Amino acid sequence: EENALNSLNIRIQPGEHVAIVGRIGSGKTTLEKLLLGLYQPQEGSLLVDGTHLSQLDPAQLRRSIGYVSQEIVLFRGTLRDNIKFGTPQASDEELLKAAQMAGVDEFAQLHPKGYDMIVGERGEGLSGGQRQAVAMARALLLQPPILLLDEPTSSMDNSTENGWKARFTPFLKERTLILVTHRASLLSLAERLIILDRGQIVADGPRDQVLQALNRGELNQTN
Repeated sequence: EENALNSLNIRIQPGEHVAIVGRIGSGKTTLEKLLLGLYQPQEGSLLVDGTHLSQLDPAQLRRSIGYVSQEIVLFRGTLRDNIKFGTPQASDEELLKAAQMAGVDEFAQLHPKGYDMIVGERGEGLSGGQRQAVAMARALLLQPPILLLDEPTSSMDNSTENGWKARFTPFLKERTLILVTHRASLLSLAERLIILDRGQIVADGPRDQVLQALNRGELNQTN
């Protein structure tokens, strides 16, 4: 049985902004699950701030990582309740700030009920981009030190994505970003780029340097 990841050695410093790219089956999803504590490594160890992941309280880990998945889970209820899922104690001011940054406020203000508008099961009634904005607002409301984003703008058009990036970039100050994406337009959020292929790192370094090597065909990727 082939391992999903092999001999990975990744050290991400606090406040570092890292993009991870790779084709389907390269190991990106497995790496995400490891970072979230959903998988345990068969060999080696995974540490957060020097503490082994297995020694961390799972609830504490979830509070430390703002995760936006490709599989967005929304439930029937108000827009407000969907955003506050996981942080019910958040104030209206905090909710509004997160919603504005994520782009939710743009469509909430157009609805007669605003944040009390009803969202259907699995986000019925919202577009794909709007569902992503709600998921992003939910993650931002945590005020987490680490953000793990998996294709966070895949359903947004270019204009919406550009607006989101402009609002989101200041929030990243002093926070760690791990961005999994295929969109070249999002790589500007990261200063470091890691390329995975078949469970191995084929490149890891400054973003522009890695992109130049990729464009010159210097990376040893399998076909």
